[in-house]
Amino acid sequence: MRAQFVAAVGEGCFYVTFVVYLTQVSHLRTAQVGVLLSLAWGAGFLATHPIGAVGDRIGLRRVTILLSMATAVALLVLASAPGFLFVCSGCVLYAIAQSGAGATRQALLVSLVPSTELVTVRAGIQTAVNAGIGIGAAAGGMALLAGTHTVYRAALVGNAMLFIGSAVVLIGLPSGSGTRMRTGWGDAPRDIRYVAVAALNAVMYLYMPTLSVLLPLYLSSRTAAPRWIVAGAFLLNTIGVLGWQRRTARRVTTLGEATRAIRFAGLALCAACLLLWTVAATTDSAVAAGLVLAAVALQVTGELRLAAGSWSVGFTLADPARPGQWQGVYQSGIPFARAVGPAALTAVVMVWSGPGWLVLGLTFLATGLVTTLVVNWAARHRPFPPIALPRQTACATEARPRARGGD
Repeated sequence: MRAQFVAAVGEGCFYVTFVVYLTQVSHLRTAQVGVLLSLAWGAGFLATHPIGAVGDRIGLRRVTILLSMATAVALLVLASAPGFLFVCSGCVLYAIAQSGAGATRQALLVSLVPSTELVTVRAGIQTAVNAGIGIGAAAGGMALLAGTHTVYRAALVGNAMLFIGSAVVLIGLPSGSGTRMRTGWGDAPRDIRYVAVAALNAVMYLYMPTLSVLLPLYLSSRTAAPRWIVAGAFLLNTIGVLGWQRRTARRVTTLGEATRAIRFAGLALCAACLLLWTVAATTDSAVAAGLVLAAVALQVTGELRLAAGSWSVGFTLADPARPGQWQGVYQSGIPFARAVGPAALTAVVMVWSGPGWLVLGLTFLATGLVTTLVVNWAARHRPFPPIALPRQTACATEARPRARGGD
């Protein structure tokens, strides 16, 4: 947990300053930034499963440490990048390292934490991550206020040091299950049912670019909402996750409860989209602000339920003997959403205008409903025992107090 908190501080600062850095320091045009980030996260999507499979073979902790170091290298390349090629290389390396680390950290959790506590511990980590991102975003905001090239570069170097610190913390963790798989690389992608569940999960995770990319564009150009409302939306989202993620996760202990949580998430996200659609219809800034905050509250409610349900499904349906491969497939939905989400969502909502919110909302609703059917199908035909197996290895027994202690 401490390792991910440290890394999250770096991520928060990075996300706040990065686009400004690319446009003002690296002198990229806005369209170039959009294409570059889509390509980078697309590369991250393609690399996530292979990196997870490597983790199964040579050790999940080792690969996670290497990915933290690779992230630091990417940030240092960006901070000193003399030209466009180096900027592209730094962005792609960052996206691949972060996408892969998302999978190996999740898989490492499977090998260290008792199966009955996975979702609860994951919720605690998510809370710490959001706290770290909030702190990092505040630091990034201070860098933006300074607004000099030197400060922007210093922020990237500082982020690199944080990821190195995260790698150092990871060294103190147990190595995980210790299994070194010699089987083929494509076992998880051949599990069609699990891939289908992961694909639906990726669609649901389009809420991420909805909040970070689409909402600021929509509010600033199509509504009478005051400018501060974007910051208010992010603050409300952060408070919601910090205050209620663990409580929500405790209610999800079975696949049935997980699918109910995902269905509820689809409904809540749909309602949030419909409410945001109505914001453009009012010319009163106070009313618009109230509608936006109400929509974000619904979005947070859906996000909390989706996270808990998604973790439970991803853990329960995976092969417990090869967590790197299976979590690599499941976690690839996040870089996929980051790669295609901004362009797809802005095309649907900003170009198509009002009805686009309806289409997006119905997409969330339908995906939440279909996920229940596909998860039940996958659970009935699971080709290996469920993840709730006794932890018989010495390493797993040793890991339990460490996981609770926040490593």
